[in-house]
Amino acid sequence: MAGSALRSSDEIPGPILVVAAHPDDIEVHCGGTLAQFVGQGKRLSCVVCTSGNRGTDDPNVTMQEIGARREREQRAASDIVGVKDLTFLRHDDGDLAFIVPQLREEIVRIIREVRPRTVITHDPYPGDGGGDSCSIYPDHTTVGLVTFQSAFVCAPGPLFYPGHLREGLQPHKPESLYLVMSANPSVFVDITETWPTKQVAIRQHQSQGRATPECDREMTRINGENGQRAGVQFAEAFRILLPS
Repeated sequence: MAGSALRSSDEIPGPILVVAAHPDDIEVHCGGTLAQFVGQGKRLSCVVCTSGNRGTDDPNVTMQEIGARREREQRAASDIVGVKDLTFLRHDDGDLAFIVPQLREEIVRIIREVRPRTVITHDPYPGDGGGDSCSIYPDHTTVGLVTFQSAFVCAPGPLFYPGHLREGLQPHKPESLYLVMSANPSVFVDITETWPTKQVAIRQHQSQGRATPECDREMTRINGENGQRAGVQFAEAFRILLPS
């Protein structure tokens, strides 16, 4: 499995679009791979569907305050990874399942604008407990499913969101989706070289407890276990899905 499951980030074609549910999802699950894309000069765009504006256990913090803080943390982490194209859709944390039609139109529009060959997003069917020892959170599965749907309907023809065509946005079909948080990954990317960058980027998300020794140990364990499965020191895991 180690030989057949290991893939170099050089083999993943750009442009690349990452669609994530919350601030910190990107760095935690694919930050090392993205840092490699940046080093390879590939065009990389990241979209965060919420600002994580309910991500706190402090009842005295408002949604606006925590959302603004988490956006600042995400921008700091993106700067470390090298991501220049970062978009926040600013939907409410936890409520994405209630706005699926709107979210799908937004993601289709972004796909037609960016025209990625590769899309990275959450696994809509992650399996038992999800990957990376993370619990299944509704926003993650919603984003994964809607992004998959968007990649599928984005290409067939003009009757899917015809207003886009009037704006000059043409149909486009990504070649593949790389899904994070899957219990059944099909490929691993060696991130040993960019592991230190990923660690520093994750630590920017202080509001989520990411700048702690406990988090460092957990991230080291998860990425180390992925690395063992792939025959390298550290790796990130993906399940490949074709939008067809």
